[in-house]
Formats: sequence, structure tokens, C-alpha cells
Amino acid sequence: MDYIKPLQMKAYDTLKAMILEGHFKKGEFYSETKTSKELGISRTPIRDAVQRLAQEKYVDVIPSKGFRIHEISEQDLIETYQIRGALEGFCTVQLARNNDTGKAQKVIQQLENLVINQRNIIDRGGTVEEFAPFDQRFHEQIVHYSENSSLIAVFGNYLYQIKSQMYISLHAEGRMRQTVEEHYRIVEAIKTGSLEETYLATLAHLEQPKIIIRNMNNTA
Repeated sequence: MDYIKPLQMKAYDTLKAMILEGHFKKGEFYSETKTSKELGISRTPIRDAVQRLAQEKYVDVIPSKGFRIHEISEQDLIETYQIRGALEGFCTVQLARNNDTGKAQKVIQQLENLVINQRNIIDRGGTVEEFAPFDQRFHEQIVHYSENSSLIAVFGNYLYQIKSQMYISLHAEGRMRQTVEEHYRIVEAIKTGSLEETYLATLAHLEQPKIIIRNMNNTA
């Protein structure tokens, strides 16, 4: 039975990477049997991987039809905001609390550089596709500052939801420029050492995708 675990992990990692890289189209159903043949991985590890990915809201499993990419719901918006607020709010506050240490200073400099890159992309008329990786990296730097493997793992479990909501909201008019200003406010608050300002700036920024997508859905 020991040989199953590596296969299960391989199936999970492969499918998760394919989802994050956009290999599966939204709205289409995919067969576990066909997917296992295409990937050269037996069906049982694929089935287990799909079930795990369904629990993490990467996919939805529909009996007799297969699986499909999970569509963002109102509950997803609320849960993602709350999880990110708890994780990133904690991490930015820790950065602000220890902003004079070498470790924090290094992360603050990295965050400032990312904001500069984002601003440059906007100034030269860059696309969401160019901008988004720097946006994601900004938030990953904040979370990884904690060096808490459990916290980082929870963030990773929500990465698909985070990326999906990020890409949708960034396409809203003016959102990229607004994102840069919000990132700038977070970094400046961290540098002042104000825990309250840092926490509030972080929550205000994280709430915007929820508000934007909700408004899009209401006007659709």
C-alpha cells in the first residue's frame, strides 16, 4: 500500500498545477478515466486527487458527468476574504511590530520593489496578465514572512480562489492603479509601525475583490 501515497501526491500536484496554469476550461466537464489515461496515472490516485481538490474548491464533482472547474460563489467571496484577513492581517501586523529588524526590513524592501514594478506596468499600459504575478507575489511575500508552515499551507489551499478573484477584479476599470495605491498604503503603514493602521489598510485592500465581484454579479 505504500506505493499509493506517492501516486496520490503526484496526481494531486499535477492536477492542481494544471488548474492554476489554466489547462482546464471553465464550464467543461472532465472525465477522471480520460484524465488518468492522458496523464499516465491510474484512476484511483486521480479520483482521490479530484476529491481532495473538490474539498479545497478547485473543482466541483458532478455525479455521472465528471468534474469541472469550481465557479466562484458568494460564500467563496466571504470565506476567502475572512481567511486572507486572518492570515495576511496577522502577518502585516507582525511586520509592523518588528519593522526595525533585518528580516522585516528585507521583506519591506521586497514589497516596495514589487509596488514599483506594478506602477511601471501601469505607466507603460501593461496588461492584467503582466500585472497579476506581481500582485500575487506581494501577498505571498507577506505570508511567507511568518515562516509558519501551517499558515503558509492554509494560504496555499486558497491560492486558486485568491488567483481567480484577483484576475476577475483586476479587469475592473481602474482596479490595477487602485491596487498599487492600496499596496503602497500597506507598506507605508508597516514602515510607521502603527499596528492599527497596518491592519486596517490590509483589510480594506483584501475586501475590494469581494466588493467588485459582487457588484459585477449584481449587474450581470
